[in-house]
Amino acid sequence: MAVGRYMGHRLVIRDAVDNAEVRALAAADGWTYEGDTARDPDSRAFYEAKWSLPGGLSVNYVADELVDARYLVVSGEDDARVREVTTRLAAEVIFWSLDELLVNFDTSVYPAEQTRSVLILGAGSPKRAADPVIMRILEATHHKDARVRRAAVCAMVYSEWPEYREPLAEMIVRETDAQVIHHARIAVQLFEEQ
Repeated sequence: MAVGRYMGHRLVIRDAVDNAEVRALAAADGWTYEGDTARDPDSRAFYEAKWSLPGGLSVNYVADELVDARYLVVSGEDDARVREVTTRLAAEVIFWSLDELLVNFDTSVYPAEQTRSVLILGAGSPKRAADPVIMRILEATHHKDARVRRAAVCAMVYSEWPEYREPLAEMIVRETDAQVIHHARIAVQLFEEQ
């Protein structure tokens, strides 16, 4: 993100919603299609489409293969307008609300669905730190399955909240899985670069 540019939080799109519905929303709201970026697994680039809105705003649609979800992100020079458009879009029924993401986390039983619920919770976290999210992500850092713990590290990176710096450093010390340690070290480095 460029200096002086504001970005809303990711609005995670429900699984039942397809690309045609997102394009219909864009057309109905009068967004101008700017183009897309092809998926490139070799460079870990996800498919992304971009629209521009009046007032210098843009909306990016991302098909994020890491979290196995799709989301919209609003950005622009005017923080108030970014918040306004993000809030209006968040009211649409095609997005997961924060409460739904929390319930999804709480009701996930098997490690594979717990892993995905942690990732989606991280991707859909609000812009500002929220205790119910932090509590659940930190809970996931102690899960018996390394996949869930690794997902918790990714969720912290998606959220970008400073509250996660210390827990990440603690994870590196107590963690037993080499992959989780590796991801936690990368996450600590990313937080230090912010």
